Amino acid sequence: MKLRYIFGIILSAVLAFTSCEPSSIKESFDNIKLDKSYVAIDMAGTATTIKITATEAWAFDETKVPEWLQVSPMSGNAGETSVSFSATAAQDGRDVELTITAGKNTQFVKVLQGTKEVSPATCAEVNAGPDGKSYKVKGVCTNIVNTQYGNWYLKDDTGEIYIYGTLDKKGATKNFLSLGLEVGDVVEVQGPKTTYGTTVELVDVTVLSITKSLVKVEEGPKDAIAKEGGEFSVKLTYKGEGVLVSIPEESNWISLVSMDYKAGTPTKINPTPSDTVIVKFRADANVLGDRSGSVVFESKSGSKGSTVEFAVSQKGSILEASIADFLAAEEGPTMYRINGIIKSIKLSPNYHNAEVYITNGVDEVQLYRAVGKDKNIEDLGLNVGDQITVVGTRSSYKDKPQMAAGGVVEEFVQFKTVTIAEFLAAAEDKTMYSVSGEITKIASLDDNYNNVRVTITDGTNTVELYRMTTVDGAKVSTLGLEVGGTITAAGMRSSYKGTPQMAQGGVCQFYTAPSAE
Repeated sequence: MKLRYIFGIILSAVLAFTSCEPSSIKESFDNIKLDKSYVAIDMAGTATTIKITATEAWAFDETKVPEWLQVSPMSGNAGETSVSFSATAAQDGRDVELTITAGKNTQFVKVLQGTKEVSPATCAEVNAGPDGKSYKVKGVCTNIVNTQYGNWYLKDDTGEIYIYGTLDKKGATKNFLSLGLEVGDVVEVQGPKTTYGTTVELVDVTVLSITKSLVKVEEGPKDAIAKEGGEFSVKLTYKGEGVLVSIPEESNWISLVSMDYKAGTPTKINPTPSDTVIVKFRADANVLGDRSGSVVFESKSGSKGSTVEFAVSQKGSILEASIADFLAAEEGPTMYRINGIIKSIKLSPNYHNAEVYITNGVDEVQLYRAVGKDKNIEDLGLNVGDQITVVGTRSSYKDKPQMAAGGVVEEFVQFKTVTIAEFLAAAEDKTMYSVSGEITKIASLDDNYNNVRVTITDGTNTVELYRMTTVDGAKVSTLGLEVGGTITAAGMRSSYKGTPQMAQGGVCQFYTAPSAE
């Protein structure tokens, strides 16, 4: 009985308190009256109206009208006024409470478009859905990228999405760590979808629930495994009935070696501590390019189970490739080293990268957001016509092959652009020159040694390009050289029996076939 009375007292106090709270439905004032205190707009945004009857001038508070809502008129004088409410079309429900002031009195009107309820969705449904729509999705946290803003990956049985920004319990940003979210936890979130490039994102999500994982990775290799391979260990804590290890098929270069279990020691503070297991793996030697994989750990307790995935990467060899071979390669983590002549370059000093197109005289490829190796790329002094060596991975944009962002310019050679006359008059030293002219003679073309002897002219002077090659090692026959075509070549000044020539090893920078006319 005492408990019942206590509950009654509490309930009375709550009711007394809530009765003092402001409400959207206000008493009817003599100077301003509304025929409706609630406005419903359909998802298409179709206009609807209310009537305001006032004895003096009135006005909406403009600061409380959101961008998606149009109210007309925003103010009026004494008398009866019809006010229209319309909105932009919406993917989700939304609402707002507006205030209308007349003299010392304030009226409130609630505007609702659609319904604010968000239905649960899978990652696949989010990926396939429209931008701007809000989704409620549940899955496992697989990787945390940023612990200030809360950028991380969520995965379910249908796919994976990127969470860009996570609100804390009070709806604030930049406080992700307060949530205690860890890799392996099952999380339900809600937020609007956007697409950045090709990446599907839920932005500034609200965390609805977190179910802590029964297994947690405590330690593992932070750096990539050496290309020679070898053993590595992952330390885990778990509260389930042991730990199961699985290795995805695409990670078959990793094998399980051993598992060393250690039971937790109960204390008064923590009577049910987590157990520990150290799992040892072996990585095979890698004769290809950089590669990545993963190992999966699972712990069960009765009908409940938790899974956590640990990513593993391994260094690989850098594959030497021509531009043509690079264009034909598959997308992935394999690192390639390619050479080419800069056809165009656009520096972005604010971001210390550059959009660069390079060519071997025939084929060309874009280096997306290339960077310098030892200094910022804008400080290298690169220009069109320079020869560069760059290392990076193969990617694409709208199905067009490119080198992925972050390709590193390892080396570069800058050429002095001169006329044929200036080249003929130059001293024989290690200075690299670039000359252009029309092909008048192709003396020999040898694919076995990948070189060609070509004579060019600028209309006044001629010079022989002795055993010229392509810049990236591709067969010279791929250039399709013809008499009458225009060529730009780079190399050192030499001579043969007193006759000046471009030394063996000069490279074709650019080639234009003769006109069909």
